[in-house]
Amino acid sequence: MTRPATLSPMVSGRLLRSAFKLLPVDQALPKSGLVQASTTRSRPWGWLTCIFVLQLSFFSFLSLHRFIDGDEGFYLLASRLVLLHKRPYLDFFYTQAPLLPYVYGLGMKLAGVTWVSGRLLAALFTAVLGTMLCQHVHLQTGNWRAGLLVVVLFATTTLIFAWFPVVKAFSLAGVFLFAAYVVVSSCQNRPLPWPAALAGLLFGLSVDTRSYLLLLTPLFLYHIYRNYEAKARKTSLLWFVVGLLVANLPAFYFFLLSPRVFLFNNLGFHAIRSGNGLVALWGQKLVTIVVALLGSKEGNGIQATLLLVISLAFVSSLHDRSYPPRFAFQLAVAIAFISLLPTPVLIQYFCLCIPFLLVSTVCVANELLLELRARRTKWLAIIGFTLIAGLYFAASIPDFQKYFVTGGFVPDPADWSLQRVGEISRAIDQTTSPGEPVASFWPGDVFQTHAISFPGFENDFGLPISEALTSEQRTRFHLLSPGEIQSDFAAHQPRVVVLRQEVFSPPDKPHIANIFRGFLAAQGYRVVRSIGGVSIYVYGPK
Repeated sequence: MTRPATLSPMVSGRLLRSAFKLLPVDQALPKSGLVQASTTRSRPWGWLTCIFVLQLSFFSFLSLHRFIDGDEGFYLLASRLVLLHKRPYLDFFYTQAPLLPYVYGLGMKLAGVTWVSGRLLAALFTAVLGTMLCQHVHLQTGNWRAGLLVVVLFATTTLIFAWFPVVKAFSLAGVFLFAAYVVVSSCQNRPLPWPAALAGLLFGLSVDTRSYLLLLTPLFLYHIYRNYEAKARKTSLLWFVVGLLVANLPAFYFFLLSPRVFLFNNLGFHAIRSGNGLVALWGQKLVTIVVALLGSKEGNGIQATLLLVISLAFVSSLHDRSYPPRFAFQLAVAIAFISLLPTPVLIQYFCLCIPFLLVSTVCVANELLLELRARRTKWLAIIGFTLIAGLYFAASIPDFQKYFVTGGFVPDPADWSLQRVGEISRAIDQTTSPGEPVASFWPGDVFQTHAISFPGFENDFGLPISEALTSEQRTRFHLLSPGEIQSDFAAHQPRVVVLRQEVFSPPDKPHIANIFRGFLAAQGYRVVRSIGGVSIYVYGPK
């Protein structure tokens, strides 16, 4: 396998400058008299580069030590399949918008098809987002301390460090979505066609990564209509929509090739996976909101509550209704509502709210401090915010231990570490020949090998819903039922099978891993390697 590339500080700085040339950094600061405008119009590239490199180092370290999330397996294998000229939906089952595997596939082509390169790319996206956040808050407040504070809050928020530096859709979609917000809010005082088109393009790319973000379109259009100059509104709205449509040409392409397959992968699967429909179980959603604010095994809850309460308490008092942090708060609330729509809803979905809540929280806190005139009152407010920040940081300590040390959120932490998956990958390479198909019940085990995935095993989410489909539908959508898998094993296809203790299974077959284990033994397969809770089966003589 190719060794993953590393980024030097010089290259990182060039990448940062290239990325930020797309974003207007000399925007007008809020018109509110409470905020002192920054007099400098120079671009602080040196300062921003240092912030970026520090964040890249921090999130890279986290990404290489964070326990594996199960979804990462199918995202990474999909990216590798794209490198092999396979198409999502048409050649393998893929349950998300189409952009992510192409972005990560390009990154792997440059840095190697490894878990490390995938994780480091996610860390890169997270660092870029944190740097944009720092720059935006600094420009809004005219206070570099506020920019530094928002970076520290960003890096110590559980929903950020737990879910952004991993190979999931959050960091990639978050970069595009936040960049779209920055461009739209930066150009409202001097609207031009190209920034509106750029904003639409960036927003469209976020939709092409996380499809339900399309529901934010009315909010972006309303903000442009409400805050842009009357003579430029129609033009700006038009170009924003044009950019949005251009960014989603890949989705249109796959839809036109096979509307039925595209709609099932993006909507139909999500409608049947819980057995309750696409948008349902509102009782469970209400419980999830309460748990997200009070704490659960996925997060402490304190941080989200503090951000929400501070923003909600003070954002309504802002004098300037076009002030971008107000728009950021509106986006955070809208994203939270949209994140409740999938069934079932998971707390990790709310991580996309955090960058926007951080903008509104830090900016309104800065406004509040500037508004206070009495020296004693201002110092009391500073002490209060310092205590709140201390509580915010302290709340994340147990979560750091959970996601990077103890692995308390997974049944067997050792089996879900990068080291263990690397060991399994090497064992598969020793057992197979290059290009040999392997039936791995979790795609992540076969991703970093010279083997290929046996057809139907590219995505582990298909097995639980396979029996709800007809045989013709399973063939069309590239899925296998338990019975069809057993038929392949009975025909000794493929020769090598990788089976974990935990397998996504139909609701009525919770012990399906044991069923397959017994069936493999009955068909002449034997265990050649056992690594933790992972077994490699091979058919043939000893």
